[in-house]
Amino acid sequence: MPSDYDKQQWQEEQAARDSAVEKQREKERKTRERAARNARRKLERLHKTLSEKGEITDFENEFGESVVERLDKFGSAFHDREKGRPGDALSFAQKRVVAAMNKKVKDLKKKPIDNHDPDSDYERTADRWKHSGKKRGSSFKPKKKKSFTPRVRNLEDDMPPESLTEMPQPFIPEYKAPRHKPFLRIVKND
Repeated sequence: MPSDYDKQQWQEEQAARDSAVEKQREKERKTRERAARNARRKLERLHKTLSEKGEITDFENEFGESVVERLDKFGSAFHDREKGRPGDALSFAQKRVVAAMNKKVKDLKKKPIDNHDPDSDYERTADRWKHSGKKRGSSFKPKKKKSFTPRVRNLEDDMPPESLTEMPQPFIPEYKAPRHKPFLRIVKND
């Protein structure tokens, strides 16, 4: 009887472990799908913005299309596990390219739109007064960290100047014989 109980207990524990593993796999699958959707959406948005501005290069165009195609087909744009984390949709190198595209879009948005307005360089007097004078804000400024300087000892600083580099003669004391009287005793025999 005890063997049937042990077998039944083992089967219950195994079923619990299997269900926990299955839940974890389902959670990881959903995470991968969400990451792929987000990466695809971001790439499409960047590709569209750069295309509208006319600032897209051939590499960015081809990169965006091929990565979106792989994300649709496989759910990930890379296969080699050494190139990125298992749950990520893009590899490390692909993330750098997307970041460069994102920076390019942000820089394009910051550029002023040139409408060839003859009064574009005109600044109102009130605006000039706003910008001059003290800046308003908190007087509490974060302390700036000093730049890192390694602690390195320069051996040339420890060396004496050229004139003192001649070695002095070592001190050798003179040998002097000890001063004591000779020990001679005359003994008389009677």
